[in-house]
Amino acid sequence: MKKVVALILVLGLWFSPVGSVWAGEASPAFKATASALVPGVGQIMNRDHYTSLGKLKILTMWLLELGAIITTPILASRENWPVAMVGVGIFAVNHIWSSVDAYQVAVKQGTSLEGAKTR
Repeated sequence: MKKVVALILVLGLWFSPVGSVWAGEASPAFKATASALVPGVGQIMNRDHYTSLGKLKILTMWLLELGAIITTPILASRENWPVAMVGVGIFAVNHIWSSVDAYQVAVKQGTSLEGAKTR
């Protein structure tokens, strides 16, 4: 039964009439939103991961996210709730930084607000 379901899913995806959206065609707002939800995704959509600085930036965002995921519950369980807000603050700063950076890089690359290249 599992093989039949898997086959149906694969065939459905293979013959689906919907075309894929390329990351280069996405608008800066879409890239910023994606990066706000998961830090680093907008940078990858901007192809920022091809440069050394881009790789360092994405790694830093991911490490900050991991640090916030680990720090928040530990501080909340051992201290009172105002101290736990340190972890929440790390989350907020990381997501805002990632989103703003993805938007600025997309605009600098020449992507219009509709998603088409302006060059």
